[in-house]
Amino acid sequence: MKARSAFALSVGLAIAATGAAIYYERRLRPLFKRWGATDDEMAAPMPGDEAVTDPSWAVTYAVSIDAAPSDVWPWLVQMGVGRAGFYSYDVIEKRLGLDVHSVELIVPELQGLAVGDAMPFGAFDLPVVALEPEKTLLLETSDDKGAGSFCFELLPVDDGTRLVFRGRARFAEWDVDTATRSAAGLRQLPLILGFEPGSFVMFRRMLLGLKERAERTDREGRDAVTAPDGWWAERVMAMDQHLAEREALLDEEAKETDAIVTEIAGTKEAVLAGVKAQVEEAKARIEKTRAGLHAAIASADVQPGDDGPGPVHVEVPPEPAPAEPES
Repeated sequence: MKARSAFALSVGLAIAATGAAIYYERRLRPLFKRWGATDDEMAAPMPGDEAVTDPSWAVTYAVSIDAAPSDVWPWLVQMGVGRAGFYSYDVIEKRLGLDVHSVELIVPELQGLAVGDAMPFGAFDLPVVALEPEKTLLLETSDDKGAGSFCFELLPVDDGTRLVFRGRARFAEWDVDTATRSAAGLRQLPLILGFEPGSFVMFRRMLLGLKERAERTDREGRDAVTAPDGWWAERVMAMDQHLAEREALLDEEAKETDAIVTEIAGTKEAVLAGVKAQVEEAKARIEKTRAGLHAAIASADVQPGDDGPGPVHVEVPPEPAPAEPES
């Protein structure tokens, strides 16, 4: 009965997971693949498409900015970990282990991005493979884990700029399409459910962050939002100090963890020694009891029979007679 119930539960869970995958594929996933982009922008080719011809993740996002491309570009080229940040949700990025601090100023020292440089994204760097000032920034990477491309295009329009972002990636270890279309791929679904919605939230906020900063530049003027001389050097020193403090804290936590592990190991040895002593003591009691039984058998009156020793005769004293009632 229990086996039948477990089987029914397994089948039910598999059906529910398959249904969730189908719902995600048909209803939710299209929302994460496109945001703000027109049909023409979705269909138009962009630099980097040829680098990932069979993507397992492909998105196109776009936003209209009430500012000229020249007001957007300085904010775009200074992005990156250890640079100006990503203008997204710093709190979430810190939770992911990235030391990101999005700035509110244009940093002159970070404006020299060029082809061959790399934009740090934390766990990996994205090399700059194409750069046309105030128009196109293309980042691409490829290794044994997969390939990816991030393209930013600034398209001038009558009332400002149309910023279009296209991201494409192919992953060697998992594939989004397979995972959402087959029962065998369902084990990949938790990773996908974290990656696709998570990347949508962060990239959407990044584009809005670029929009806000560029429009402020248009309103207040370039000089008003440009960092003064020496500001970046002080910030770098502050970030370096922060990293040093964080490293020291991690070292301290590592020492505390080692101490706990050592204590646990010592406690384990003590417990094992105690258990071993109890076992030896129990074995000694058993041997003592066995020796007593052997001695009792040897001294008893044993009457051997045809099939072995007979019963042991033990003299039992008679019960005392009941007392006579007094007259």
